[in-house]
Amino acid sequence: MSALRFVSLSIIAATLAAAASVALAASESEPVSRAEVRRQFLQARADGEYARAGEAMQSFPIVATSGSTLPRQRVRDDTLVARALGQLVPAGQGGSAFVAPVGMPMARADVRDNVRQANLNGELARAGEAMGPGDRAVRAHMSRAEIVAMRTRR
Repeated sequence: MSALRFVSLSIIAATLAAAASVALAASESEPVSRAEVRRQFLQARADGEYARAGEAMQSFPIVATSGSTLPRQRVRDDTLVARALGQLVPAGQGGSAFVAPVGMPMARADVRDNVRQANLNGELARAGEAMGPGDRAVRAHMSRAEIVAMRTRR
């Protein structure tokens, strides 16, 4: 059998196989009623196969949460004591539970003054030029006037 004939027969066989798979897939996908889709969804949700809206896209197992170990009255009493001591944070003003607060919050004027002072001391680098904490050591040999001149020259 020649190579040309072998290639042409291979192409014909591949085409027939693809057409047969498309025809088979079309016959298997019969339309499903809306009620049947809803029933399947409710069953899958009851089985724990669907995550709540807004949850992660990864397929993490959904774990049922356990009940509280504290009685309701104890929680209410603790809340009243915290309110009396001024330890409650107003709703929406608390920090994120995922990010630990770092340092003390500063007023905008304080931040601007600190940035100006760091710029005069040569502690800042232009955007994209910083190499990390070692930058300060690289510029330590320069005087304040040289740093200011370097910053103003563009």
